[in-house]
Amino acid sequence: MASAEKPRQTLTWPLLAGLALLSAGGPFGTDLYLPGLPRIAADLGTSDAAVQLTLSSFMLGMAAGQVFIGPLSDSLGRHKLLVISAVLAVVSSAACALAPNIAVLIGARAALGLGMGACVVLSRASVADLAEGKMAAKAFSLLMMIMGVAPILAPVVGSVLVEPIGWRGLFWVLTGVAAAQLAVAVLLVRESLPVSARSQSGLAQLGRNFRTALGNRAFLGYTLAFGAGFGTMFSYIAASAYLFQTELGLSPLQYGLCFGMNAAGITIASFLNARLVEKTDPHAILRRALLGMLLCAVALLIDALVGPHLFVVIPVLFVAVSQIGFVMGNATALGTSQVRRIAGTGSAVMGAAQFLTASLVSPLVVLGSNTALSMALGMVVCASLANFGAAIGGRKSVA
Repeated sequence: MASAEKPRQTLTWPLLAGLALLSAGGPFGTDLYLPGLPRIAADLGTSDAAVQLTLSSFMLGMAAGQVFIGPLSDSLGRHKLLVISAVLAVVSSAACALAPNIAVLIGARAALGLGMGACVVLSRASVADLAEGKMAAKAFSLLMMIMGVAPILAPVVGSVLVEPIGWRGLFWVLTGVAAAQLAVAVLLVRESLPVSARSQSGLAQLGRNFRTALGNRAFLGYTLAFGAGFGTMFSYIAASAYLFQTELGLSPLQYGLCFGMNAAGITIASFLNARLVEKTDPHAILRRALLGMLLCAVALLIDALVGPHLFVVIPVLFVAVSQIGFVMGNATALGTSQVRRIAGTGSAVMGAAQFLTASLVSPLVVLGSNTALSMALGMVVCASLANFGAAIGGRKSVA
């Protein structure tokens, strides 16, 4: 009781940086080992399709972690669940490094996704607890900006280290990242949801919270924009190692640098968005960014049909992926504002949509012999759905 009566933390830069690290499980867990995907197949004596399931299982785990832990935190609070989730991430990441076969690796990746997914939803819910309105949009944008360091560093580090330490070594590096997340959860983050603001516990209340969120049309629209917008980017992420290294002939290091450049574009866009939301409606920014993303996806589709050409793919992908910096923060703020009383549930639904979409996209974009075409088709479909969702969200907003 005494801890619940303490005043809430102020959303300072150090706290925001710590929450950003906790939110970076997705980029670290996905991007760090991408350069080693072909080596995993050879080392474990399995197929590329089976290795791709390690990406899908991680995304399913991320979705499950958010669906279950987010709503639970509305009743039990954020902090204890955050620490438990961070511990799970450390243990399961080490299990990935020690995996003797592809089945164990797929299972360990699912557990890693569960732990890191819970850290993501709890850190986002903490921001929603401590900020609202345009301040929340700015905070989420700054969160995305700080998080942008992860997808910039992860593929570059992975491409540099995959030769000397192998793919297992990359998972030991990821274990170190998870340990740093645990340290932040224990030493920096405090409880952001006081007892007086918590919802009733129990399955019945959880069901009511989900019905409330899913019954809000504006929330569903922004959730679709959020999830499908991420799916647009993940179509590129899942196909990138095969597109750049196999189809376009880049080395692992060149691939890592291209990947890092695109991640830098997200960071720059997130920084610009944090400034823009002070004077511009977040919904208007979201709509323009999603339209730009769709136009770029169409351009990539046309190029894939006649190419692909490296001089087209690199700049167009940079513009397309950079739009995520304008999409994720604004969609999150606009969506959670519709269900502020149950921010953990809202954040869970949005996160589940994000990673379920990614888990579906991952195996599809590497089908067939033309990776560029499969990727572009995935991007066009996801970007179209995201634009549709944003249009629905803007029609009916509920305070």
